Amino acid sequence: MSDNPENKTPQVTSSRVEFNKRSCSRCNTKKCDVIEHIPAVHAPPISELLARLKDLEEEVSQLRSTHRSPCGSDVNPTSDLDGPSNLAKKTELLVLKEGKSRYVSDEVSVTLGEKISELRDIIESDSNEEDCSPNANSSSTVLPQGGLFGGDKSYYGWSFESFRCHYSQAARIKALWKLYQENVAPLITIVHQDTISQIVQYASAGVDMTHPDEVLLFCVYYAAVASMRAHLCHSILDVDHDTAIQDCKRAVSQGLRHANFIKCQNISVFQGAVLFLLCYRVGGDIRLVWAESAVVIRVAQAQGIHRDGQNFALPPFETAIRRRLWWHICLLDMLSSRDQDVDTQIRPGMFDTQFPTNVDDDLILHMPNLPMPKSGFTDNSLCIMNSQIMPNLYWPCHSMNQNPKVSSHARESFVTNLGKDLHREYLDHFNLNIPIHWASATIVRLQLSK
Repeated sequence: MSDNPENKTPQVTSSRVEFNKRSCSRCNTKKCDVIEHIPAVHAPPISELLARLKDLEEEVSQLRSTHRSPCGSDVNPTSDLDGPSNLAKKTELLVLKEGKSRYVSDEVSVTLGEKISELRDIIESDSNEEDCSPNANSSSTVLPQGGLFGGDKSYYGWSFESFRCHYSQAARIKALWKLYQENVAPLITIVHQDTISQIVQYASAGVDMTHPDEVLLFCVYYAAVASMRAHLCHSILDVDHDTAIQDCKRAVSQGLRHANFIKCQNISVFQGAVLFLLCYRVGGDIRLVWAESAVVIRVAQAQGIHRDGQNFALPPFETAIRRRLWWHICLLDMLSSRDQDVDTQIRPGMFDTQFPTNVDDDLILHMPNLPMPKSGFTDNSLCIMNSQIMPNLYWPCHSMNQNPKVSSHARESFVTNLGKDLHREYLDHFNLNIPIHWASATIVRLQLSK
């Protein structure tokens, strides 16, 4: 030790500090007194931590007793089905931050999560110990080989960099964006056009993009290429149509893998995946689309897309976008299940997300309230009509077809009444001389005829 031990502070290398009470040889030589300096560790009082832990133990005991069913009690097998009223009674948590969302509906997880968060706040706020950042798990979760969502890690003769170089030219980006606006956006309103328009501007200017924005842009590329006529492809992209389709499909697959789609909580990545599957279903592997749609539904539940944003006081813009997204997922589930002649995975009572509002795609990011619905045709009309057909016709009629007590006259009457409602609210206000109005009306009438 030195002559002036007060000028030096023993360095703490661990939470436990031990002092050797015997003087060192240097102190003995200089005949210095040994002064023990005990560092002040501003840790929370032990009594406070013990009290919090006791509360946590009591909470666990209470939850166990609550979930334990009485012996001999009758159990209704249908009582566990989540209807809209039961969903509202759940203890649940939806966290939305910086475009990411995570939903938890288990009562134990929500309650214990809040208690543990309080305990963590006490320890982290009062202790001056060195902060430790957890090791980030950089490994991405991918699907088995052959999947659309990043199952294949490489393609022979194809590279991500060559794709970026070929398709990132400003003229090609703008041409694909124009095709998307003309051919895809009127029918699939998942993406907010002002948002993707800004991404297109950044890409055209050569600005580096985040993985979520890049994935969404690649999905827009695929949708535009899939919608264009084959003879136009070479003049726009300088490759044949089949090559462009494969290039964009691989870019989407690799982009979703890089963004770690299964674990990603970013809604832009999710929007891109649903858009891609809806477009890939036409001309692609419909069985693979059906299988991948199951993954989409699970990820949607993890992000809480199946719960209406107003129940969690989400901003109006987020609520509107999430409603559009969920009902397009329902549409994807219905179409892919119909292709395979199997039941849908989404059933009534699994969600409480409301129908989208009948407004144009001119939503403002920080708008204070949802806009009032309009009458007649809007950018969202087709999505809304398809959304109303599913719960009011497709799901009930699927049950009626399996019920021999329901007569054919009753089924026909059910369809007729729904058709009258859709005509009164929407179709009677359409101008069938406008192509998109005519196409939307034809799609709805075909749905009703089936």
